[in-house]
Amino acid sequence: MKTSPAYMEGKYFILPNDVFSLGLSTNAIAVYAYLMRLEDRKTNVCWAKQQTIGNAVGIKSPKTVAKALTELEDAELIYREATKMNHGGRKVNGVQLFTIRPIEDAVAHRQWAMLEDLSNAAATQRIEDRVAKHNAQHPESPANAKFTGRAI
Repeated sequence: MKTSPAYMEGKYFILPNDVFSLGLSTNAIAVYAYLMRLEDRKTNVCWAKQQTIGNAVGIKSPKTVAKALTELEDAELIYREATKMNHGGRKVNGVQLFTIRPIEDAVAHRQWAMLEDLSNAAATQRIEDRVAKHNAQHPESPANAKFTGRAI
């Protein structure tokens, strides 16, 4: 009888090295590691309450856990959705359902964001250079331009 690898049996989990290149806070990395621990390796899904996550990783503030989850979602490492349950005949919030997304998606998202930042910085530098050139050519102009980096 062939057995599955130990990580498929929940004895340990793999944390991708690339998670450390995404510029995440230590809280976000800790929360991500905990979600990876809970993840069903076949469906990439897990459930947890924010309080349970906070207790597991040593974060006392629910707002800090929420911020870390938002950071993971923004980095495209997780997708989350709220669940509802019946409590005394009325619907109430249940645990959150988390889907762990492929690390490659998060890395690609980070790279595109960095390229966009570089592109914006280059455009800003070109404008600053043009303003400086104009000012050098027209030093006596009362409308000597100043570039603030934002629209008026």
